[in-house]
Parts: sequence; structure tokens; C-alpha cells
Amino acid sequence: MTTCAFICKYYLFFHKWRKNEPVKYLSYSKDKTSLLEIAVGITSCFISRITLLLSKEYDINNDRLNIDGYEIGDLIINDELKSSCSYFKTHLYEDGIKIVILEEKVFKYIKMDRLYVGLSELNNIVEICLCQLTPDEVKHIKNELDHQ
Repeated sequence: MTTCAFICKYYLFFHKWRKNEPVKYLSYSKDKTSLLEIAVGITSCFISRITLLLSKEYDINNDRLNIDGYEIGDLIINDELKSSCSYFKTHLYEDGIKIVILEEKVFKYIKMDRLYVGLSELNNIVEICLCQLTPDEVKHIKNELDHQ
């Protein structure tokens, strides 16, 4: 296993997955205004990369992103390859980013390095958060969101 820097169009994530393992791509989209892509190992089902390609609905907060009550571990993803979302919003914080793709309450968070994945009671992905971003990473994301 190796640590793969999750560098998407807008920075997002690090995680372990088997080096050189083929990946499949899961996408979450809302109309033509928002698109999130998650690369998942075909065999391991571990996340190798997350890419936020487009998010027209976003806001910028001056608060810190805090996630309380989480489990530490690896998340195995077995979602549909393509999901159409009725809700999709990105929240940029002073030190993190939260991408909400399902308008449901988060039942639990799984923490993997700086990445937190919020899951519903049925284990559907509700939101993806990346915490502990540097000021340069936040600035980069803000610039990308402003100029999309």
C-alpha cells in the first residue's frame, strides 16, 4: 500500500490504496453545475483519488472546519458508478473544505488521514470533508471555485 496524494482540480485528499491497482471512477453530479469524481481501486475498493471538477453552488466561511465523533479506518466504497444528486454544495472554511452531496443527516464519519467521509445510516456518502488545509491550499481552492 502507498499513500496517494489526492490532488484534484481543487485539492482534496490523501489515502492508502494498492500502488498500480486499476481504478474505477464513481461520479456524483447535479445537473451541469456540479461534479465530484472518486477513483476507487477495482479490487480493494479503497479511495485512491477524489476530484472536485465543478461546483457552482459554494460558500466561503471564516470559521474552522471541525468534525466531532468519528471512527478511524479505511472506507470500502461500493457505490453506484454514476449518481445524480438533487443536492450538491461546497463549503470552504478557513482550514478545510466540505462537499455535501446528499441532503441527509450524517450518521457517522470515517477518518482517513485528513479526509473525513460522512455516511448516512445506510452507509451512503453524505459528505466529504478535508481538514487541516494550509492557507495556500485554501487559497488555491478559493481561486479555482471563483474562476470556474
